[in-house]
Parts: sequence; structure tokens; C-alpha cells
Amino acid sequence: MSVERKRTSVTLWLILFVIGLTNVIPFFWVLSGSLKPHYAIYSGKIWPWQSYEVRNVDAEGKPLTGPAAVAAPPPREYNTLENYSKLTSQLAGLPTYYFNTFYLAAAGTFISLFLGSLAGYGFARFKFRGNRLLFLLLILTIMLPAEVTLIGRFELMFQFRLFDRVMGLLIAYAAGSLLLIIFIMRNVFATIPEDLVDAAMIDGAGTWQVFWDLMIPIGRNGIAACAILTFIAIWNEFLFALTFTSLDKVRTLPVGIYMLNEQFGLFNSGMLFATVLLSFLPVIIVFILLQRYFVSGLSAGALKQ
Repeated sequence: MSVERKRTSVTLWLILFVIGLTNVIPFFWVLSGSLKPHYAIYSGKIWPWQSYEVRNVDAEGKPLTGPAAVAAPPPREYNTLENYSKLTSQLAGLPTYYFNTFYLAAAGTFISLFLGSLAGYGFARFKFRGNRLLFLLLILTIMLPAEVTLIGRFELMFQFRLFDRVMGLLIAYAAGSLLLIIFIMRNVFATIPEDLVDAAMIDGAGTWQVFWDLMIPIGRNGIAACAILTFIAIWNEFLFALTFTSLDKVRTLPVGIYMLNEQFGLFNSGMLFATVLLSFLPVIIVFILLQRYFVSGLSAGALKQ
């Protein structure tokens, strides 16, 4: 029996290793590509152990010829930080895109978590006529793709003069994230024993105090899971940011990456890899900080009460 268990354990570890490797390779590929010039990537030398011959190239990554070319080319190199230096010096609007995206993701996550937790607490603990029906209708709307509401939201943006404004995107993102948070937090709060709530109220705690001092600490795993999902969703959102904005000062990072090709009038693979890698960092940091709450939070929120 022990031999069979060891074989099963080894098999499971191999499966997990393969799955983990397939998820890590794309990230490593982007990291390696960000450290290579465009002409090296174009020639297939994208991995860190592949050297390339350094060339003097023009804005499109093509080798210079004639008097502009260097007679004796420099030695071969493996990696370079040239793409990152070009981003900071040539890509106009990158700091603005970064700030707008981080502000929208952080503020949108906070607002939607606060309002969604309150609504979830209300659905879980207050019994009123139409409670289940209203909650069911909210859940059904999650099945609707966001693209279905795009035209209606676009008209509302114009009517309320929120087009080309960061506040308009913030409202759209916070409202769009509420439904999933309400669903998860309602189920998280419903798993908390009512005896704890009754004991707190007997001790003189009011409704707000029960929510803030009891429900929030106990439901922190669900809140962390919602925070990760919401932050990543807002950070990576592209369609609304592209549709509701036309000015560089209000655009987000995904739209900025999309506009990278138009701004340079070329396709520079190395700079594109560097930009994508920089867009990963905040998401990775948030997930690392909250990952220990993620699985338990989703497990609690997935249980229907």
C-alpha cells in the first residue's frame, strides 16, 4: 500500500510540476524577450543563453548601413536593459498610464469591496420580503457579458459628462465588480454562526459594530479573494478603457500598450515585452501578499447557503 501511495504521490507531483511549468514558461519568455533587442528576437534568439551580435540600428530595429554603420561591431551580448531605457525616455504617457491604472484598480477595489461587503452582509443576515428573489436576479446578471452593456454605458457616460474622465471609468469598474463580490461575501457571511452575532448584540454591539468588528475580521479570507479578483480584473480591463477614453491623460496601461505600436509607427518586440512585464508587477505583488487567503476565501464564498 505504501508503494502505491508513493507512486500516486510522485505522479501527482509530476502532473503539478508540468502544469506549473506551462504557466511559468510564458512569464519567463516575456522576461527574456524584454532583455533582447528587436532584431535579436526577430532572428529567434530570445532566450537568455542565446547570444546575439550587437548592431547599430535605426528606430525600426533595422541595421544601419553606409557611413552611419560602425566599422567594427561590438562583441556579442546575451542581455540588455536598452528596452527599459527606451521606455522611460521615448514612450510618452507611460507614467500617466501607470498612475491611472493603479489608481483605478486600488480605488475601484476599495469601493466595490466596501459596498459589496455591506450588500452581502445585508443579504446574509437580514430577512426581508424578496431577499432570495433579489439575490437570484443579481446572480443572473453575472451571466451577462460586459460587452452587452457597452452601448448603454457609453450613452450614460455622455449624458452624465463622464466621457474622457477617470471618474467615469472608476464608477464603471466599481459597479461592474459589485455583483461577484456580493455573491462571494454573502456566502462567506452566511457561514458565520448566528450565535456569535447574537452574543455580540447581547453585549451591546449595534449593526454597524457587528459588521465592522465581527463580520469583517472573520470574513477576511473572502475579502482577500475578492480583492485579488477585483484588482486583477480592473488592472487588465481593456474594452471599457478604450471605448470611454480618447485622451492620453485618462488612458490606462492596457490601452497604452495597445497604442505603443501606433506611437512608434513600428513593431518593436523588445519594448513591447518590457512594457508587458512592467504591467505584470503590481498584479504579482498583490497576489503574493494575499495568496494565502485566496483559496480559503474562494472555498468559503463558493458554498451556497
